[in-house]
Amino acid sequence: MINGHGDDVYRYNEVKINFSSNVYGHFSHIDLFSYLSSQLYKVSHYPEAAPITLEKEIALHLGLESYEVMATNGATEAIYLLAQTFAEAHSVVFTPTFSEYADACRMHRHRITMITELDQMPSDADILWLCNPNNPTGQVIPKSILLDFIYKHQQQTIIIDASYAFFTRQPLLTVQEASLFPHVIMLHSMTKEYAVPGLRIGYITAEESLLNKVKAYRIPWSVNQLAQDAGRYLLHHAQEYQINISTYMDEAQRVYRLLSTIDGLQVYPTDTHIILCKLTRGNAADLKQFLMTHYGILIRDASNFAALSEAHFRIAIQLPEENNLLIQALIQYINRTCF
Repeated sequence: MINGHGDDVYRYNEVKINFSSNVYGHFSHIDLFSYLSSQLYKVSHYPEAAPITLEKEIALHLGLESYEVMATNGATEAIYLLAQTFAEAHSVVFTPTFSEYADACRMHRHRITMITELDQMPSDADILWLCNPNNPTGQVIPKSILLDFIYKHQQQTIIIDASYAFFTRQPLLTVQEASLFPHVIMLHSMTKEYAVPGLRIGYITAEESLLNKVKAYRIPWSVNQLAQDAGRYLLHHAQEYQINISTYMDEAQRVYRLLSTIDGLQVYPTDTHIILCKLTRGNAADLKQFLMTHYGILIRDASNFAALSEAHFRIAIQLPEENNLLIQALIQYINRTCF
């Protein structure tokens, strides 16, 4: 899907507060920008055709072997490479979720089944695509339930997108645990962890023989030089990009409780910084335009997620004062639609 994603700031003249992206918007990147400026001379040469140096750094950071890591041009390239690797498979997508899983599968002629519960997994399925923590619901499948599912489905490939693993207090399957299973693949996003979506840095972790099947389809130079340099820099400065997860999740729950008191708004429980909402009057497209026009606030119209409606929208928690302004603006919009 080319159009319809969040963080469409480029469509607007002035966005004052961006709730539409699931990226935490309050890290300082000044030192990263300075470092990348010093590396600009490298753009006159080709980068590593396969970003092996970056993969070694990621592996060291995670406590894995380098052959268990594959760096990609964002997690989205990883999704399309996986769909290509397993072309024409029967893919099951846990929904509602990120549209690119199904889109990549369609491109590579998969048969697609949508499910909303793990116990709906068809016996003839080849692959499960699971975003955990999930986008757009913010919900986490409990680790014990997921492990039980993995043990019981060893003949099927299980792809877990862990891009939002940094935004929950819930226990999750670790990369070290996942690497012990020859049928489990994990996707990761430095975009989300370090708030650098413009650089497109992602990676896959999996057991060696499974990951080698995917590497057979990688194209040369897919991760550009500045992205490789940024990835290495960020890994070496990871301590500068730590969110106080307890405080952040407390704020998410505060906002959830306040939103839940608003008549005309259905709010879904969340385990992360992502909150999915549904208007009982009006639609998300109209709300989005209202918030941009009157407040400079950008939200995610979630109507194009499978199984959701034109009334659904998604936000990602920001600073308390920004969240308070959003709540006030939502109340104003909902009161406006009553008349």
